[in-house]
Amino acid sequence: MNYGINGSISVEAARPITVESTTPIALVGTSDVGTAGLQFFSNADLALEYVNASTTGTLKSALRLISDQGVFCPIILGVVPYAIDVKAEVLATLDLLKNAEASVGYRPDIIIAPEHSFDVDIAAKIDAVASRLWATGILDNLAADETSALAFAANFGSRHLLIYGPHVKYYDTTSSSTVLLPASAAIAGMIARTDGEVPFGFADSVSNRVVKGISGTDRIIDYADGQDSEARRLRNAGVGSVVADIGWRTYGGETTDIDPIWQALERVRTFYKALRAVMKASKWARDRRANELVYIRDSIDAFMRELRGNNVAIGFEIYFDMEKNTLATVTAGKFYLTVKWQNMPLIRELNIEMIYTDQYGEVLLNYINGGN
Repeated sequence: MNYGINGSISVEAARPITVESTTPIALVGTSDVGTAGLQFFSNADLALEYVNASTTGTLKSALRLISDQGVFCPIILGVVPYAIDVKAEVLATLDLLKNAEASVGYRPDIIIAPEHSFDVDIAAKIDAVASRLWATGILDNLAADETSALAFAANFGSRHLLIYGPHVKYYDTTSSSTVLLPASAAIAGMIARTDGEVPFGFADSVSNRVVKGISGTDRIIDYADGQDSEARRLRNAGVGSVVADIGWRTYGGETTDIDPIWQALERVRTFYKALRAVMKASKWARDRRANELVYIRDSIDAFMRELRGNNVAIGFEIYFDMEKNTLATVTAGKFYLTVKWQNMPLIRELNIEMIYTDQYGEVLLNYINGGN
């Protein structure tokens, strides 16, 4: 018997579900300064101070490109010192990203290895790590021509990869000269900035945005509205390009996945970010009494209505599937909750038709005859 006055506190309410507000960029590259392994910085400018004394390598220039996109997102820096086998060190450092959340407190959302990612083996490692983390790896298309670019892209079939190129022209104040840099750092910075510009910015595309801080590309990728062009052919193969189109602008935001549904990168990122947010917000109910499931459902319902109100979702349906949830699964404490929804599609193709007609000829005849 419990003598005296006893009390308890309980909750009967939906819990808020929030999507991660930051987009951590994991940048792996070479530098002749800095400690090998993973280092964390709250933004690209602070990371740049860390490697600013470097006279060679890929980290310094990549951080400048990220900073020029006007974003202040967390940076997970994978420092690779020059060694006998740089490729092996890059691969090993990419592997460290799998446990970055435990070591630096942030889970990579974008993974890049400028210059190095044009190597198929390194690109495959980026794909493997990005897939495990539900992140996006950005590969550099540094091919000299369209045929080579298509051959490089043919190595991959992943919803977690975005390929972009070619080299971009960047004025380096250290050497007082224009240098060629991989585009992946700029694209990573643009995605991170887009994510934070508006609520649920991850539902927007990186395509059709001006790349800041560059003055051109090392080779011109042909592009023209309404006509066949190299940029369109590359995009159909999952390769994005920086093209001359009222400034140096991005064109393409598709993955190399075989399933057309998951070739839209913004859809991939939207669904995985939503799923991660829902899973994280539902942890409180683990190993609680099953009647608490009603509040899980209510929480997700409120979250989905928020997505719909912000034009991220068109519509949705939430239910415990009666076929999957049987008497046996209930007895085992195993439950299936289905969230069926459609994201707001982007305008990838707009077809405009102009038709000649003579039906307004009478207007002209009336006018020249002095009529009204």
